[in-house]
Amino acid sequence: MTIIKNASTVLYHPLTAIDPEVGDLILQAGEVYRQSTKARSFTIRPALQVLEAYCDITGQRITMETLRGPAIETVLEGYVAALAGDELLDLPSKESVKFCRRIYQVLATARLTHPDLHAVSWDFALFKPDAAVCAKVASADDFKRWYWGGWTIFREGGGSSHLRLAPLVAAYGRAFVEGMYVQLEKHYRGRGGDYRLEWGFMFDYLHKHQAQWPLRTFESEQGVKRFMHAFTLAHFYKAKKDGHDSKYKIKAWNKFLNAVESCLCKTGVWASLTSPIRRPPPATKHGSETRLREDEGGLLIQEKLITSIPLHVTDAEAIDVLFFHIKNDLATVRNWATKQAADLKSRFARRISLAKEGIPIIEYTGRGMVKRYTQADICATLEDITSTVPHNFLCKVHEQITGEGCSAMHLASTYGFQLKGCLYPFQCLLVLEHPEITADFLNGFELYNQAGQLSGFNEEKRLLIGYKDRKQSDVREQTIKLNDTSFSIVKDIIEITSLGRRKLKAQGNDVWRQLFVNSARGTTVFGADVIPQWNKSSFANNSGLREQLIAQFTPHIDLPETQLVDFIQRVRLGRIRASAAVAVFIASKSTEEMSKALGHEHYYPDLLSHYLPEALLAFIKARWIRIFQKAMVCEAMKDSPHLLRVTKFNNMDELDTFLDNHRIKEIPPEASDPERKEQLKPIETSEAVLSIGVPFLSSLLSLEAAVTGSSNRERVCGKAEYWASFAGKIKAEISSGYDRLLKKHLDAALKLVDAKKMEALIYVPAHWS
Repeated sequence: MTIIKNASTVLYHPLTAIDPEVGDLILQAGEVYRQSTKARSFTIRPALQVLEAYCDITGQRITMETLRGPAIETVLEGYVAALAGDELLDLPSKESVKFCRRIYQVLATARLTHPDLHAVSWDFALFKPDAAVCAKVASADDFKRWYWGGWTIFREGGGSSHLRLAPLVAAYGRAFVEGMYVQLEKHYRGRGGDYRLEWGFMFDYLHKHQAQWPLRTFESEQGVKRFMHAFTLAHFYKAKKDGHDSKYKIKAWNKFLNAVESCLCKTGVWASLTSPIRRPPPATKHGSETRLREDEGGLLIQEKLITSIPLHVTDAEAIDVLFFHIKNDLATVRNWATKQAADLKSRFARRISLAKEGIPIIEYTGRGMVKRYTQADICATLEDITSTVPHNFLCKVHEQITGEGCSAMHLASTYGFQLKGCLYPFQCLLVLEHPEITADFLNGFELYNQAGQLSGFNEEKRLLIGYKDRKQSDVREQTIKLNDTSFSIVKDIIEITSLGRRKLKAQGNDVWRQLFVNSARGTTVFGADVIPQWNKSSFANNSGLREQLIAQFTPHIDLPETQLVDFIQRVRLGRIRASAAVAVFIASKSTEEMSKALGHEHYYPDLLSHYLPEALLAFIKARWIRIFQKAMVCEAMKDSPHLLRVTKFNNMDELDTFLDNHRIKEIPPEASDPERKEQLKPIETSEAVLSIGVPFLSSLLSLEAAVTGSSNRERVCGKAEYWASFAGKIKAEISSGYDRLLKKHLDAALKLVDAKKMEALIYVPAHWS
């Protein structure tokens, strides 16, 4: 049986058969090679770790002295032969070849700074199994197989977490390590998404300080609590040093401590406890005070939505945030995602259409072969899951026909393959349509169950059926009732990923059951799609990604490059979801509707405070939402100096000032009835009063008509949206009342409504930043 099932499981195994000096040299040379070749996906670490495994299993060492002599050739030839066989690593042969070739490429690069190293060069002819080598690997004892098999926790919907336990084996022994793994695997089985990152930090800390915490530490309650106290202090000290919000981490930390007690102490792996492990004081921060950062000017910014919101805002700024920026940022993401999804669908549809006209290529060696084929033949070949035609030949055919330079990635992109990140726009659109959808729900989403039956999508009833890892087992299943838009999106995803799913199924790869399948390595190798997170690290690891995203977003939002990159980095499913939910509140004026949109099982009255800072909440409570939550009294204006004013304004600020002169005024009872002041008990004001006249009404209703009739709603400014938001409420109040003068004003105003007069006022400038 293959010893290493997944190269990722051995990434954190320490180098022992390979001297640390050699390991450092190979890693440094790997980075030099990556930069010099601009190979964005190049990484040497997995190949190095598998080489370490091969040497350890076969009892060989690689020192600097080994690198300086012909002995390194013997080691590498055995390594290549082992990877060509089935005993060492479970990996497709093309990927195994990469592992071999990269070691040779990096050692050749190392000679640039270390010319005394023995010269080695890659030869594909070396890649063939050797019976003696394979037999030696296969004879590995039980301990080696256990050690190099790694420790993995699988998620129910696909994906996995690999435990960094290897560094602990030498100091603590197999029984200690195996005991922890067995209980963690049992605890998180079927819900690997709940696996806490803190476990990895704890294993790293224990390895680094193993001399301070010998094995006997965990044989007594006192020892366990001393260790956990020291680790807690170290963890939060590092969080503070790194600039992280330690109070924000407390909730996650307490979940981790619960798991430690449950997995290790209650099962006998560690000493049992008579009282809980000491915990940090509970977080005192309100939800509105979390996820804060300080900008270059020292201003505190909240980062829960796509929109960055200053912690302190004026009423005017609050109007802009609530009625323009949130709406505009959501529209930007929607427009970008729609364009990218349509573009991929178009390229995919072109491939399918051409494939019907072509014939799969079979012969591809010999002179003149490139000129024999058409683009339709390329597409037919790409659709054939049994084809063995190399992509470099298809690239040559494409170059011959189009004159374009062609690589494997270019070929895949041109013909509509879902490269890494290409399905993210579809995921964004699904969350925009259904804010109850979370990243957990989509990550590893199972379209088919283990029996191969379609279970995640009910086409007849238009249902998407998945799971939320964070929820308890009895309420984890979540059903999304798709609308016309989202139904079409899901159908498109299934169609676009169908080829990859067929190939994976033919290979016996269980990933075929997932909805989101990508072709990260071009047109041949498919795998589970991972939801991207755009940040400085991802831009550094993929040199072309930043510029690619800038080009994609620029048509949809007018921002300087620095601000645009900041915006792009905020485009995450969680923030899209939160922004969409806040938008539901702004439209409905109801936190209950917002809670439903988020898919919450229970309604929490203070829900909005978890998404918006206090300054915005104060504005909502004091100036806007009360018109919808309190009885409104419309008073007819009789002697107003504005009565004869012509409803003509030069800009939105003038109109805002005019309307604001008649805005909601709350009248305390002692002012409206001074004679009874001392007889009345203090009561909460329950009425809102608006001064109504024909100019006010005609201006407001014209503004509403211009806003609702806008063909570019995302650019309608915040003040225009704000005033238009309650025009209908005022009409309803007057129509349902008995004040004849108010009705007369309304009738007169309706005859004066002219949306065109307001069209020039309602939009923000092209560049509003």
